Amino acid sequence: MPKVVKELSDISIKRLRHRVGTGAKNSKLKGKPIKAMHAVGGVRGLYLQCIPPKGSEEVGARQWIYRATVGDKVRNIGLGNYPSVPTKSAREAARELQDAIQAGIDPIAQKRAKLAELKAMQAKEITFEDYARKKFIPIKARGYKSADQVRRLNQILRDYVFPHIGNMVLEDIRKQDIVKIIEPLWETKNETARRVQNYIQSIIEQAISDELRAKGNCAVWKNNLQTSFVKRDAVHTVKSHRAIHWKELPKFIKALRRLDIPKGSRPEVDAMLLMILTVGRPQEVRFADWEEIDLKAKVWRQPEGKYKSKKMWEIPLCTTAINILKAQPGYATKRGRIFSTLNGAVIHDKYLSALPDALGFDAVAHGFRATFRTWGQKHTKKYRFVEEELELSLKHLDTVGCRAAYARDQLLPDRRKVISTYEKWAMKGEK
Repeated sequence: MPKVVKELSDISIKRLRHRVGTGAKNSKLKGKPIKAMHAVGGVRGLYLQCIPPKGSEEVGARQWIYRATVGDKVRNIGLGNYPSVPTKSAREAARELQDAIQAGIDPIAQKRAKLAELKAMQAKEITFEDYARKKFIPIKARGYKSADQVRRLNQILRDYVFPHIGNMVLEDIRKQDIVKIIEPLWETKNETARRVQNYIQSIIEQAISDELRAKGNCAVWKNNLQTSFVKRDAVHTVKSHRAIHWKELPKFIKALRRLDIPKGSRPEVDAMLLMILTVGRPQEVRFADWEEIDLKAKVWRQPEGKYKSKKMWEIPLCTTAINILKAQPGYATKRGRIFSTLNGAVIHDKYLSALPDALGFDAVAHGFRATFRTWGQKHTKKYRFVEEELELSLKHLDTVGCRAAYARDQLLPDRRKVISTYEKWAMKGEK
């Protein structure tokens, strides 16, 4: 327990300095200036700590210290520097601490708790834009397959969201703030409006998960934002991808293959033809990897999560598709990306989408999935196709006809027959 000492006057305290080592406990300190702790009285446990001067200082730094036993621990609590904190103020602060300790309060633990609370409050002061850029966008970008998707995300937030709520603290954003963002877009750029709403909802949801905002997402659409807008059907017309008529498919393929002369001069031609014969999407052939191909089993195994699907898919490979793969420069090593431009880069999506127009056909690459679906619908009776076979060939799991049991099975043998029949039709002009 700190000893009781006589209360020193202000003049006496002003004269207090560091001390010189005597060497009694450590011979290395003999004759050297060392810090000193002087009890100043008035309050038991109040000290003035005096540090030796440094450099050109005449008097070293001096600090008020209140020393007390709290529970089973000795606490040294700083009360500020002298003379910035005068003696009277230091004694008053020491008395308050003394009373608090006697009441069962640990001042150090209390200070830490308040500091933690302050830091938590300051963390919640992060603005919507700062949070989106530091947390949401980096995580979201890792799940995207191309730089274009990341660019689009940044563009939408930059152009439509940040100017309105970017500087707002996450906790302060309300439903009406989001309504004001969506209103100008809803009837003129409906698809963009939906993307904006979805991104804001996701960002706020993540902030709630990080405990930077109270529960209750004000950006949710159902039974919330939707009450502020007319129904989407009244202002938005779904535009289907341009597709050629199924009867025109053999003619298109003839024109497509003539484009690749000399053979191998247009890698995008083989990529598109494989896309058509696997009823795939452009990005699937653009990023297809040799490790996904099993030529012996005549299957293209698309990994879970790499493309749009959330599960692994087995795509049957017809004879023409296998011949296309064997004709690629990488067939010998079977490593890395299957299709590349002549300089080794990824084939750009625009290269594939522009091919039909360049050949005089009113279509885009993605539209060939619709061509297949229409062909299948027209030939259901002739070839006794089943709805599930056609839907699963498109990797559709959520349609009315595609029941969960079929979705699990994937009907690979049945789909192989469908694709083989489709190949014969598509390539019938190629002898």
